[in-house]
Amino acid sequence: MAFDVVIRSGWVFDGLGGEPVRGDLGVVGGRIEALGPCVEGEAARTIDASGLAVAPGFIDIHTHGDVYPLLCPDAPARLHDGVTTEMVGNCGESPFPQSRAMLAARADSVERYGFEVDWATLDDFARRQDAAGSGINRCSLVGHGNVRAAVMGEGDGAPTGEQLDGMCREVEAAMEAGAVGLSTGLVYAPGMYAEPREVEALCRVVARYGGLYASHIRNEGETMEEAVEEFADAGRHTGVRLQLSHVKMAGEPNWGKAQPLARRLEAIRAEGVDLACDRYPYTAGATSLSAFLPGWAREGGRERMLERVAGGETRRRLLVELGAEEMQATWRVLVIAGAGCERWQQAEGRGLVDVAAEVGRPPAEVALEVLTASGGRASIVQFSMCERNVAMWLRLPFVAVASDSSSRGAEGPTASGKPHPRAYGTSARFLGRYVREQGLMGLAEGVRRLTSLPASRIGLSRRGVLRPGACADVAVFDPQRIIDRATYEHPQQYSVGVRAVLVNGVVALADGELTGARAGRFLRRGEE
Repeated sequence: MAFDVVIRSGWVFDGLGGEPVRGDLGVVGGRIEALGPCVEGEAARTIDASGLAVAPGFIDIHTHGDVYPLLCPDAPARLHDGVTTEMVGNCGESPFPQSRAMLAARADSVERYGFEVDWATLDDFARRQDAAGSGINRCSLVGHGNVRAAVMGEGDGAPTGEQLDGMCREVEAAMEAGAVGLSTGLVYAPGMYAEPREVEALCRVVARYGGLYASHIRNEGETMEEAVEEFADAGRHTGVRLQLSHVKMAGEPNWGKAQPLARRLEAIRAEGVDLACDRYPYTAGATSLSAFLPGWAREGGRERMLERVAGGETRRRLLVELGAEEMQATWRVLVIAGAGCERWQQAEGRGLVDVAAEVGRPPAEVALEVLTASGGRASIVQFSMCERNVAMWLRLPFVAVASDSSSRGAEGPTASGKPHPRAYGTSARFLGRYVREQGLMGLAEGVRRLTSLPASRIGLSRRGVLRPGACADVAVFDPQRIIDRATYEHPQQYSVGVRAVLVNGVVALADGELTGARAGRFLRRGEE
């Protein structure tokens, strides 16, 4: 038989947790055609995998960045990390839907990105991505924040019955067009203004389609237990499948609550609630600097927020609230990742408290000045977790490994600032540091956490596994060498140890180098 690609003499991991077997893998037309000890036939291209692991391409179930697929279509950081598919639209923010008002707020997109952000629906966004080409596959949730803003703006308050019906129609339209589920960001505006009944109404729509509900829940620290119960109730009351995003217990005073919470999650699963989680292998998180403003300051959208920050009584009120004693511990663990402006660019990669001390100002005042200068777009890295708990979360068999990052490249428009290193090294760090060096689990199980587990949550039945008929997304890596190189100080460094990557049967990375192929596709629910 004639093959497009044959991978020979590798240790083949099925992605389901089974121990590897030595053998070959043959690809024809984007599918795995043959798999066995010795695949007979000619091949247009042969990859020698002697001594290497041959695994399903890794699936990153929690990523961000609605414009990043267009800014960085080759997805070099993902490919060097073995990732062949990512799911965007998390934490309540997705590329769609966008109302006229939302699009008008992005009128500066040509200046910022070099292209116009003019899509309104999933179909529009998928066409833009496919026209640009993509190094990897991508699917999307529909963000509750987008849905709410499109129907009722970014104000506080509960929706009217008519508005809630409009939100349900938006979710239904997105699901019909191929969204794989719904996400919420209940600590971000406008998601933070939603009551459980609003979220559950949207989850009922998603449940009818067998979709996934992923949530950045309402609290990840002091009151996380209550936030988890609210999340579990959405599953209990609607039957929707649940994905708890970047499970953590943030803040040193809360670290001791992590193990009881893990037991509670296991108990919820034992009730029959379809709940799983994802987690990045780092002790720091990352988010927008504006996320630390009180909810009243974020009401109404970015422009209204900036007005409140700029001056007058609202700024004085903010300085009082953000300067309170209980906020000081928060400021001490924040590092400015992306200043979003030239004025504070020299502060990138430095602690907010250190920057404030250097200029002789309180941290709260510097935070507001950075927000103002950046137009509200500044980002931070937050060191709020402990290593012991990271390992504990990763041990749980229902926790997938995900980056919680945007797809980037070490060169070009996405190489700015000091982003969280998880954008470059999540998979390799997990396999290298936690699986190989710490022995947290066997390699077969580690591969499962990156492949079939996230695939099963998303609903991708022919990805995340190696078997005849499956999609030919494949990662070939050296189990003894795979490791991350990205650090907080120098994040724009690719992982090492991934030797070859196939995306839909096309070689996207060979001998550790990108080939320039853009064989990725936008994957709609039910289509692979």
